[in-house]
Amino acid sequence: MKRGHQKGFLVLEILIAGLILTASIAATMYLFRMGYDYLEKVNQSNVLSAKLLHASGLLRTLEMEKKSGVEDMGGDVTMKWEARLLGSAKPIKGGGEFAVTSIHELFIYRVDFSLAYQNTSREYQINVFKYKPLYSTGITSP
Repeated sequence: MKRGHQKGFLVLEILIAGLILTASIAATMYLFRMGYDYLEKVNQSNVLSAKLLHASGLLRTLEMEKKSGVEDMGGDVTMKWEARLLGSAKPIKGGGEFAVTSIHELFIYRVDFSLAYQNTSREYQINVFKYKPLYSTGITSP
């Protein structure tokens, strides 16, 4: 009689062990999926960070009078930017009758830009200093 009672427990123990094994496999698969998703987000963030220095250099060469634009940064990264003039000046050196005006007009712009790669986007802000010559030197290059 004891022997039949123990066989019933053996089947029950195998069923419980199978349920535990199945639950642990499902949890492991879920954790691997989460890890893969986070790894992909980190990769996208790294791609955007690598393009940040290139983007700031490119912004310094763009015509800020356009006020906004979209640029292709390569590697499926796009940059959208919008510039706003903060101030301009025509510096004067000296004072009184010895005042000499600068040959350049100075501008400072605040540029808001965003970098986008796949489904990740990051927003940044930078101040860009530009100058424009006021006078022509009359020298032409060949």
